[in-house]
Amino acid sequence: MMSVDRAERLLEEAFKIQGRDKKGRKILRIVGKFFPARELMGAGQGGGGEEALQSFLERRVFPEIGGAPFVVVYMHSLVQRSENFPGVAALRSAYEALPAAVRDGLRAVYFVHPGLQARLFFATFGRFLFSAG
Repeated sequence: MMSVDRAERLLEEAFKIQGRDKKGRKILRIVGKFFPARELMGAGQGGGGEEALQSFLERRVFPEIGGAPFVVVYMHSLVQRSENFPGVAALRSAYEALPAAVRDGLRAVYFVHPGLQARLFFATFGRFLFSAG
């Protein structure tokens, strides 16, 4: 089981508010290779991984975003399915778990360097997964 300090350090590397886009919106940068999916999902079996992630986001990320419009840039380079990719179901549940004020501020998600499998999946099912209806 991963210590709280280790999980916090890994999440700080994976999630960071960094800069603004051309329209002045804050950018939430997520680096997939630093995301501790395996450890968090392993902790989830014992009842704590998703809660640790949600707690980190509520304490460190959401206050910086506030109710302002923002975009997400997810960098998929060097992500290994077995190590640090939580899967599409986890991404969807993370999106649904966002507080309404934060979700309303989300204007775009940019998926940088997706693999072939991710490209095909999102081209086929992306609209259904992340649409409001």
